[in-house]
Amino acid sequence: MAGAVSALFFLDIKGRVLVWRDYRGDVSAIQAERFFTKLIEKEGDPESQDPVVYDNGVTYMFIQHNNVYLMTASRQNSNAASLLLFLHRVVDVFKHYFEELEEESLRDNFVVVYELLDEMMDFGYPQYTEAKILSEFIKTDAYRMEVTQRPPMAVTNAVSWRSEGIRYKKNEVFLDVVESVNILVNSNGQIIRSDVVGALKMRTYLSGMPECKLGLNDRVLLEAQGRTTKGKAIDLDDIKFHQCVRLARFENDRTISFIPPDGSFDLMTYRLNTQVKPLIWVEAQVERHSRSRIEFMVKARSQFKERRHVYTTLFQLFNSFYPRVYCY
Repeated sequence: MAGAVSALFFLDIKGRVLVWRDYRGDVSAIQAERFFTKLIEKEGDPESQDPVVYDNGVTYMFIQHNNVYLMTASRQNSNAASLLLFLHRVVDVFKHYFEELEEESLRDNFVVVYELLDEMMDFGYPQYTEAKILSEFIKTDAYRMEVTQRPPMAVTNAVSWRSEGIRYKKNEVFLDVVESVNILVNSNGQIIRSDVVGALKMRTYLSGMPECKLGLNDRVLLEAQGRTTKGKAIDLDDIKFHQCVRLARFENDRTISFIPPDGSFDLMTYRLNTQVKPLIWVEAQVERHSRSRIEFMVKARSQFKERRHVYTTLFQLFNSFYPRVYCY
């Protein structure tokens, strides 16, 4: 092998470190956080779903088994194929000891886990990876998980985000569209950049396995159907869906079709690159009278319709000589 591993990490599905073993002392636990940030950034890009991530001089190689990420971090030019094979052998060894490799089995067997990691890798180089050989000299009792045999997902048509057998006396669905407007204005009062960041938040209380459909006034769909798009269509950018959405159906006819999770979740997030009229126009004048006295004049003018209401407005005033000031 050309290079050695600096550390081996076990992470849960939220990126938190369950167990990690430092072999060479040239990385820290913060590397796991950086790795997971990079992983989240590449989550929506199918072309970048590779098991090797490079960032700031550190190469990360990882695999996922059940609800656990196994990840190595190395500052040397290591053999990626050998390390990925080693991670799969780690899974086989842990399954031999614990019956199944999951977050729960790691938490219940910290002592055995560290003994195995010390024997399977020495100073960053793989050593023993045969479970039978390791069993001859690591005889610490391990808590073995009880694995329940389940039929394949294709047979039951189950979905991981929703349990079966949910029942409600009254079926209800609540949909909220939450948008935030970001506007950058120069000193002359001209709008340099504006966009809208939005999210479709849902609360579902439905029985069984319901299939929901949602349509949008998306410009791409309306133009494909030969319908007019004047004033009613929008261009959605940076769309991100919940895992329950059937992406193939959306690519086909721009219909959001999904079996929703039970309770609250974000169905989708999006961004609109469009010229937005500020809801509240703010003009500020600053006059410095002396070294100990400064005068701010802030004028705010609402530009939304009369039937709309604003409950809380917050203005932040910044000055290099004075601390931050809040005005409600």
